[in-house]
Order: sequence, then C-alpha cells, then structure tokens
Amino acid sequence: MRDNPTTSSGYTFGPYHADTVGLELRKGGIRIRLQPKPFQVLAVLLGRAGQTVSREELKKLLWGPDIFVDFDHGLNTAVNKIREALSDSAEEPRYIETLPNGYRFIGEISERFEQPSVATASLAPSLLAHADRKRESAWKRRYLAVGVGLTCLIAAVLWLFHIPRKVFGTSSPAIQSVAVLPLKNLSGDPAQEYFSDSMTDELITQLAKISSLQVSSAASVVRYKNTSASASEISRDLKVDAFVEGGVVRTGDKIRVTAQLIDARTDRHIWAEDYQGDLRDILVLQNDIATAIAHSVQAKIAAPNSSTASQPRQVDPRAYEAYIRGRGYWFRSNTENFPLGDMEKSGELFKQAIHYDPAYAPGYSGLANYYGLMAGNGMIPAKEGWRQSEEASRKALALDPGLAEAHFALASKMLFYDWDWAGAEREIQRGLELDTHDAQLHNLYSHLLAYTGRFDQSIAEARRAADLDPLGERFAVQRALRFSRRYDLFLTEVAVVFVQDPARIHEERAWVYRAKKQHAEEVSETDQQLRIEGCTACADRLSHAYSQAGYPGWLREKLKQLNQDSHGNALTFEHAELYAAMGNTDMAMQYLNQGYREHTEQLLRLQLNPAYDDMRTDPRFQELIRRIGLPQ
Repeated sequence: MRDNPTTSSGYTFGPYHADTVGLELRKGGIRIRLQPKPFQVLAVLLGRAGQTVSREELKKLLWGPDIFVDFDHGLNTAVNKIREALSDSAEEPRYIETLPNGYRFIGEISERFEQPSVATASLAPSLLAHADRKRESAWKRRYLAVGVGLTCLIAAVLWLFHIPRKVFGTSSPAIQSVAVLPLKNLSGDPAQEYFSDSMTDELITQLAKISSLQVSSAASVVRYKNTSASASEISRDLKVDAFVEGGVVRTGDKIRVTAQLIDARTDRHIWAEDYQGDLRDILVLQNDIATAIAHSVQAKIAAPNSSTASQPRQVDPRAYEAYIRGRGYWFRSNTENFPLGDMEKSGELFKQAIHYDPAYAPGYSGLANYYGLMAGNGMIPAKEGWRQSEEASRKALALDPGLAEAHFALASKMLFYDWDWAGAEREIQRGLELDTHDAQLHNLYSHLLAYTGRFDQSIAEARRAADLDPLGERFAVQRALRFSRRYDLFLTEVAVVFVQDPARIHEERAWVYRAKKQHAEEVSETDQQLRIEGCTACADRLSHAYSQAGYPGWLREKLKQLNQDSHGNALTFEHAELYAAMGNTDMAMQYLNQGYREHTEQLLRLQLNPAYDDMRTDPRFQELIRRIGLPQ
C-alpha cells in the first residue's frame, strides 16, 4: 500500500533526510521515530533554514488559536524531541540554535526537494477494473481510494496485534489494548482541525467494535492533543499496550493519512504506513466509508453483527462539520480545567448540525447528552432539560436505532429523572449490545446496579468502565465502593484517584469516619481538609466550637457556615445530612421532601447514604423510599 514516489521529498542535511510528504526522519536510511508535532516544528525550521523563526510564529503556524495545553511547555518539549532525534544539544548546537525569541536551523542543507502535490493512492488494478466494469456510482469511485487505504491501515494494525511474536523477534507479551492518539492536522490550516479530529473518531469507533481489542475512548485520548507525551506516560495513564499516532494532510480534494504503531511498554516502533487518495466531499459519505472499513476488518476478526450496524446515509457537510466541532468541545469540557463555555458551545454546534440536516441522527444524540448533563448538573431547570434530552434521544433512535450514544442518553433520563429502573436497564443493555466498549454505558449501569442493591455487579461494571476509559471514568470504582460501603477498599482507591488532591483525600476520610460515627477522627480530617484548601478561619471556628461544645457544637457551627455560604438558599442535601447528624429528623425530612418535589437526582442515593441510617425506621422516610421506587 505504500506509495513509492520516484523523487524524494524534503531536506537532506548531514546524515539525515526529512521527508515532508512521508513525514519521516531517516538517518542513513534508518527511520528515526519523531512524533508529528516535533516533525512539524522541524519542517518549519528547515523551510526557513538560516532564518530566525519566532516562538510566536510557530504558535500561529502549528498550534492555532484553540490551544488545549500550555504552549510554552509543548514547544519546548517538541524542540527537545528534535534534538534527541538529531543527537543535537542546546549548549553546542549543530542543527537547532536557540535564540532569545525563537529558533534557527543552522545546519547545512545538502539537498532540497520541492514537495510534490498529493497524488491519488495506487490501488489494486483488479479492484479498479472491477469498479469500472460495474460502473459504480460516482461517489463510490471517488471515495474508494480513501476507503481502501484506511481499511488497510486498520487491518494492518489489527493483524499486528494477532500475529505470532516471533515475527518481530521479541518476547514481548501480545498486544491486547490500544489507544488511537489524536491524529495531527498537518495541513498548516487551523481551520482543518475538526477534520483530523473526525478521522481520529472514526478509527477509534471502528477499532472499538472489534471484540478482541480494548480501545481507549475518544474522551480519554483527547487530552493528548498537541502534546508530546512519552510512550511510558501513555502506557501508564491509558493502561494500554500500544498506541497509534499519525497525521492527516488535506489539500483541496486530496488527503494523505500517515500512521505508525508504537509498543507503549518498550517505545519500540512496530509498523508505519501512509495512504493518499481523493477526498472530494468526504464529509458527505464518511459514515459509509467507516462502515465499509468496519465490515472489512471484522470479517477477519469476528463475525459481523449486522443488527448493530447503522444504515449509511448522506449528510450535509455543514452538519457533519458542526457535529465534529461540537464533539471537540464536548470532549474538552469533560477534561480537567476545561475553558468555561465549552459545554454551551457544544450544545450550540449540535443544534447547528440539526439545522443544516434535520435527518442527521448523531446531531440529535449529541444534543440529547448535552441537555441531560446540563439538567443533571442543575445548569438548566431539570424538568425542561430532561424533557428536551428525551425528545432528542428518541428522534436520534427513530433515525438510527444503532446509536449506542442515543440509548445512553435515553437511559440516563429514565434513571435519573423518571426513576424507571426497568426501562433504564433495558436501554443500557441495548446500548451495550451495540457497543460493548462504551465506558459511559458501563458506568451508568454501575449506578443503576448500586441503586437497586446489586453491589458486586455494580463494582464489576465500574471496573469495566475504568479499564475502558482510565482517565474519563477514573472516579467510577471509588464511587461504586463508596455506595457499597466497602470503606477500606474505598479509601485505598481514593488514595490512588486523588493522589494529587490531598484535601479531597481528607474529605473522603472524614465521610467514612462520619459513617462509622468516629466523630473525633471526622473532626480532625475535616480540619486538615479546610487548612489545605486555605480556609484557615473556617477551620479555626470549627475547632473552637468543638473544644467548647463537643461534636454537637461542631455540627451547629458547620450548619451556621453552610447557611452563610449558601446566602440563605437551601442546599437540599447538605442541609438534610447535617440535620440528620444532629438528630433533627423533622428538618432533615423537610429538606428531603423538597428534593423530591424538585425531582433531584441525589434522592436515588438515599438507601446508600449512611447519613440517614438513624432515620430508616421513620414512617415518613419509608414512604419517601416507596414513592421513589427504591428497594426497601
């Protein structure tokens, strides 16, 4: 499948050759691994050899306006990677010189070749002849090159996962899990960023359908966009054996995709390939190409499940572009320290997608999850938000019953707002039949199982979610252990999950001591939490109250601070738990009934929360449990 141009491309300097079309760096003909972002930096410096390229210019050219990570760190890391590859040093540079405001390539370029235009990939003659004989429709001929190229890309990756290890002459364990890192936008045009994101999504989606492989979710890998993480970091954070990295160049109706497979455990380069082809109107038919890729690969790995396949259809390119941009903001809003407004931007873009193409099912499923999350987090009125979520999810499923994401959205509404246990479980199971690798569905199922008292299954589903998406679902296991009251295991998990957040660790320890009625220990842990968070005055007031009036006085001071912090607005469950701890069942029930009137999601945890253990025999509490439909 590799295209073999008769003319080289790029730059030759010393023993090195940088192929700017194949995106390869070689030394004496031997390929040297260099990640796409450092390669982009090197290509810019080579193109301006002898001239200073400022850091600001590099930022505008290669990072674009929407930067997800610290630019200075990213550029410094990229330059260090280049120097490692070239055996160069900052102190005595032979190739890359550091200047006060940027960098300069100072090596002697012995050969410089003009980058040729991207050509259509060479396909098997028999395949093209067959296509001509059958006189397939124009769009099939147009996209066949890309479809076959990407099919081979995925098939080659999968084949490598299953061939005997002796082929590579290594005793490394077989590869069972993989992450597809965000494909780099190598076009130099930041406006094409969404396109490389969509290609990444397609590869992840198709690889995830192969049951023998565990594939990291898009939500997990998005944080590696525009970073230069090491193989060991990727292996540690995502818990994968290998990862695919590469880039996409789109020029008009031409596309070139490059990819390489790296063993994350050893940083060993296993395989690399590049593909090129015609890409006119690819947005219209990308779903069709993705389905063809999936069928081609699954035929070699497992019997295809036709009941789970979405029916291919054309889509307005503007709708697809809006959806992809919305997905980008959606994924980014689920990362730590995400920019404010990302969630709202995702919702607006999903609405745009539907406006451009009212029959585009993914746009509705994206909007359904957006409304559900906004309603669940109290960012919009719960009743109206969940109504809009259900409306959008049912529309998506009417258009495409095979969308696992839409089943997730509908199940969320049934669980968190309708309290329809059977309906929610039915939708979750249907979604998992469609995509057993969907970490969100496994996590949602873990919630339902806990609420209905099936704790062992809940923990198992939480572990499955965390295995599939170690970063996106990193809280799942500790939450399941907390719900099941397995306190020792819970605290062990908390210490791992919140290792960089000591205040949170003290907060969770205080919760456990409260559950065990070890009040002195609860007071001590809360004091440490507040002091780490910088609220020394709060800690001092609570400490004084405890010394003067014991635990009851400490609780009264907590209630006073809660009322001050909430500015007179009832914080339903915070107030309910404090009044329950103080033995004031009447006030606790008043707030719990308020939560029932508001149909608040946290009511589902009443049976799991030890704060209400002393109230369980109260007829009013039992009646509330009955109205919610929780097991008694």
